[in-house]
Amino acid sequence: MPDHVHLVFSLPPEQVSDEAYDAFYEEHGVTPLPLGVLLERSDIVTLHVPLDPSTRGLIDARAIGRMQADAFLVNTARGGIVDEQALKQALLERRLGGAAFDVFAVEPPLDHELLLLPNFIGTPHIGGGTREAALAMGRAAMAGLEGGTGSVDLTSNP
Repeated sequence: MPDHVHLVFSLPPEQVSDEAYDAFYEEHGVTPLPLGVLLERSDIVTLHVPLDPSTRGLIDARAIGRMQADAFLVNTARGGIVDEQALKQALLERRLGGAAFDVFAVEPPLDHELLLLPNFIGTPHIGGGTREAALAMGRAAMAGLEGGTGSVDLTSNP
């Protein structure tokens, strides 16, 4: 991995030094950080979390305010994790370098002002729209109908 790329995971404070993660961190060169520190230090923040009560509004005005003014925020996880109004305000005021989303709290997105900002990129969330993804979902469904209880390799051809 190039010297300028760092893998960073953000965990709740009680898990930052959890021994269960130590081997993984060491093997993959991961530095565990609390979310606030991660936001302050990162040039690019990408979100990869489910939407649940603990992540809804996770990136709010306060969190965005901790990010560097030239940082970028990428959300390809779920709508509702980022406060889109706070994001729009930070982008308008140039307190954040840019953002790219393919998920929104309301879909299709209704905030045309956000969508038209020059420092915002919005695209459809179509990761599962490929031929390969459709075949993989079909194989998984068939395995479920056949009573399979184990894992299904969605990347291999039958």
